[in-house]
Amino acid sequence: MWMERGAGGSLPRLSLLYLGLLVIPAATLIVLGLRLLEQDKAISAQRAVERREAAADRAARALELLLADLDRQLLSGSTPEGSVRLAVTGSGMEARPAHLAPWLPEPPRLPEADTRAFQEAETLEFRNAGEKALPIYERLSRSASAGVRAGALLRLARVHRRAGRVDAALEAYRQLSRTDTIAFERMPADLLARRALCDLLQESGGGAELSREANSLHDDLLAGRWRLDRVSWTLAAEQAGRWTGRPVEPGEENRLISEAAEWLWQEWKRQGLAGPANRGSRAFARGDTGVTLLWHASGDRVSAVVILPGLFHRWANNAAAAVNDVGGRLVLGTDADLFLFGQPPGTGPGIVKRNPTDTGLPWVLWVSPQPGGRNVVESGIRPELLMLGLSSIVLFLTAGIFLLWWTVRRELAVARLQADFVSAVSHEFRTPLTAMRHVTELLDEDDQIPRERRKAFYAALGRNTDRLQRLVESLLDFSRMERGKRPYDLKKLDARELTNRVVEEFRGEAEPRGFAIEVESASDSLPIMADDDALGHALWNLLDNAVKYSGDSRIVRDIVKRRLESIVISVRDEGFGIPAQERKEIFRKFVRGEQARRLGIQGTGIGLAMASHIVAAHRGKIELEGAEGRGSVFSIVLPQGA
Repeated sequence: MWMERGAGGSLPRLSLLYLGLLVIPAATLIVLGLRLLEQDKAISAQRAVERREAAADRAARALELLLADLDRQLLSGSTPEGSVRLAVTGSGMEARPAHLAPWLPEPPRLPEADTRAFQEAETLEFRNAGEKALPIYERLSRSASAGVRAGALLRLARVHRRAGRVDAALEAYRQLSRTDTIAFERMPADLLARRALCDLLQESGGGAELSREANSLHDDLLAGRWRLDRVSWTLAAEQAGRWTGRPVEPGEENRLISEAAEWLWQEWKRQGLAGPANRGSRAFARGDTGVTLLWHASGDRVSAVVILPGLFHRWANNAAAAVNDVGGRLVLGTDADLFLFGQPPGTGPGIVKRNPTDTGLPWVLWVSPQPGGRNVVESGIRPELLMLGLSSIVLFLTAGIFLLWWTVRRELAVARLQADFVSAVSHEFRTPLTAMRHVTELLDEDDQIPRERRKAFYAALGRNTDRLQRLVESLLDFSRMERGKRPYDLKKLDARELTNRVVEEFRGEAEPRGFAIEVESASDSLPIMADDDALGHALWNLLDNAVKYSGDSRIVRDIVKRRLESIVISVRDEGFGIPAQERKEIFRKFVRGEQARRLGIQGTGIGLAMASHIVAAHRGKIELEGAEGRGSVFSIVLPQGA
C-alpha cells in the first residue's frame, strides 16, 4: 500500500516534471524562433529601406546629370527637343517655339502705328465732319508706310461703321487683318481688326461668315499666333468664346509654360536672379501635368528652358531603372504634393523621401515598395524554413529539443555577425565615398584651382578609388574562396621582393596617417611557390590589421626570414594585443574583437579570414603571438620553394 501511495503520489510529479522538461524548452525554442523571425524580418525591412535609399540617391544622381547636361545646352544657346526656351531682357521676354506659350508677361513689342499723320482728319472727324475726313483716310490707307496704312484703315473702318456702311467697314477691317507687323497700344493690328470684324458681323447678323471668322480666331488664339500678355489674351479669348459658344482654354501644358514664364519674369524684376542665385530650377504642376523651369542669369539677361512633360517622363523613366532593380517604384512631385511621375507613394513604412534641399533638384523624390511586392530576406534563413523548423519541433519534440535550441542560438549568432558585417562594410564604403564626393565638389566649384592643389585632389581621388577597389575585390575574392572557386597561379617567387613590393604600396595608405613601416629581411634569396596577387593581398590585410590596432604606436615591422625548411613573413605591431579567449575566433569570417567594437575601429571582419584562406591554399599556416596590451605578431609560414 505504501508503494502504491508513493507511486500514485510521484506520478503527477513526474508528469509535471516531464511536461516541464518538454514544454518549457519547447516554448523557449518557439519564442527564440519567433524572435529570430522578427529579427530576420526587421533586418530584411531595414536592408530593403537601405537599398531604396541607395536607389533614391542613384536616381537623384541620374536626374542631376540630365539637368547638368541641359544646363550646358542652355549656356550653348541650343534648345533641346521637348522643351521651350525663354529669353528675358530689359525689353521683354521671348519664347521659342513661340506658339507653345499662350501668353507672356512682357511679350516682344510690335512697332506702334503712327498717329501724327491723322491729326487733321481726326480734327474733322470729331467735329462731326467724318465724311470730309474720309478722303484723307482713303489717301493715307495707300501710304507706303505700314504704320500709317494700318492707322488709316482702322480710322476708315470707324467712319464707315458710324455712317452705317457695314460692307465698307468690313472690307477695311479685312484689309487691316492682313497687317501683322503693327500694333495699336501694344495690341497687334491683325488681332484688333479680326475682333472688330467679328463684333461688326455679330451686330449685322453675319451668320456663316461670323461663325467662320470666330472659329478661325478661336483656333489662332489656341495656336499661339500672337505674342500677348495675360490680360490681352484673356480678353480676346473671352470674346472668341462668346462668338463661337466654345470656351478658349489652353492646354494644361501650355498654361504651365506661361505661368513659369510669369514667375521667372517676376523673380527677375524682384531680385534680378543675380549673385548666388544666378542659376536654379523650379517645378510647376497643375493636376497630373507638370513642367520644370531651368534658368541661368548673366548680367541683365536670363536664359531659361522649360522642360515639357514628354522630355521629363523620358528622364524619369531613365532614373526609375535604378529604382526598379531593388523592387521599388519612383515617384516625382512638388512640395505641394502634386505628383508628376508615378502613383502617389502613400504613407506606409519603408518609403524613402528626398526633398529638393537634400538633392538640389526641383522635384521631391520618393521611392516606395512595389505594391504587392515582397522583400528578400538576406540573413541566410527564410521565414518558410523557420516555420517548418518550428513545426518539426512540435512533431519531434522529445528527440529534437536540444538540437533545435542549439541551431536557433547559432543562427541568432550568425544573424548578429551578418548585421555587424553589413554595418561595417557600410562604414568602409562611406568613408572613401564621402572623401571622393567632397573632392569632386571642390573641383567642380572652382575652375581656377592651382595646378599643385588640383594634383593633390586627384591624388586623393586616386587613393580613395584604390581603397574602394581593394574593398570590392576583397569581398568578391572572399566569396569565391568560400565557394572554393578562387584559382591560384603558383609560381616561384622571392619572398623578399614580394614583401618589399607590398610594403611600398601600403606605405601610400599608412604614411598619410603617420605610420612608419619598417622591413627586416634576410640577405639571401627566400624562394617560395606562391600566387603573387593572392599572397600579396594576404600580407596587405595583415599590415592593415596592424595599423588599425596599433593604438598610440606608429611603427609596424615586417620581418622576412628563413626558419628551417620554411619561409616566415611576420608583421609585428605594438598595439592593444589580442586576448587569449579571442585568438581562435578572430580567423573566422565576420568576427571582430571586443576591443574593435568598443573603440569603434572600422573593419569588415573578413581580412584575417581571407588571409587564412589564402595561406592555407599555399600549404602554409598563420601563427599568432603576443599578449593583451603588448602588441601582436602575425606570421605567414610557407614551405620553402624549390
